[in-house]
Amino acid sequence: MKEGKLSSALIKRYGIKKENAIGTVLWHSLNESGGIDVYDMKLGNTIVRNLKRSDLVEAREDKHKRDDEHGIQDEDDSKRGAI
Repeated sequence: MKEGKLSSALIKRYGIKKENAIGTVLWHSLNESGGIDVYDMKLGNTIVRNLKRSDLVEAREDKHKRDDEHGIQDEDDSKRGAI
């Protein structure tokens, strides 16, 4: 996930304006199984740290590869196996 939107309750709690409701992921955790559990996001001029995945709604979906599937490539990808 490159961009995300906070739940409406968190938007209100952090005082985020509607025009800044969609934020950019600055950092995310990576657990041993390759999953992402915690995010830090920038929404306007506000940085919100330690957001759980359940606190966010994905703003846009990358149709080829999701951010939580690091390292997975399509079989026909010309870059596959390239070093």
